[in-house]
Amino acid sequence: MGRTRQFDVDEALDAALRTFWEHGFEASSMHTLCEAMQLQPGSVYAAFGPKRDLFTAALRRYTETVSADAVRRITAPASGVQGLRDYFDHLIDAMVDGDRRWGCLITNSLVEFAARDPELSGMVGLHLANLRAAFEAALTRAAAAGELHPGAGAASADLLVAVVQGMNVLAKSRPGRERLRAVADSALAGLVAEPATASSAT
Repeated sequence: MGRTRQFDVDEALDAALRTFWEHGFEASSMHTLCEAMQLQPGSVYAAFGPKRDLFTAALRRYTETVSADAVRRITAPASGVQGLRDYFDHLIDAMVDGDRRWGCLITNSLVEFAARDPELSGMVGLHLANLRAAFEAALTRAAAAGELHPGAGAASADLLVAVVQGMNVLAKSRPGRERLRAVADSALAGLVAEPATASSAT
């Protein structure tokens, strides 16, 4: 009979996720990861396998938590425009004061693995597809409600995905709330039929 694990797997995985998020895969040594997880190397390998498998588990947890929360913020409000504003408000808060100051783990992984790891690239692609679908749904609702400029609609989902990915890269340079707000407001102003400069959530 195997020994019972004496640690919380989810807490350990969250610690690994934050380490990968801040430093990236290559720069996160097993020593650094073990220290962050407060575990001995043997326990990490027994629970998660080698570093690449640990990273895969962390990336999956990211999509199940951070990414799922993003989609929920976009799709939950009855107003499509409100969903977009809620999402960008939260995104900016996280970039200024939270873990998104390191950018997005998905975006960072896309840059690091796009050409050399099909499995990880597939996970990244699925996240982007889910984000695009959430934007499409919000834009479709907004267009039906007359909240968008004539001609604007679901086809602008790719634009919003591109804006988010650009903001994720920009966030790593710590540009400040004002610059991030200006980017988001400019993107929404091109779509929304009413001024999109006022933040609708704190």
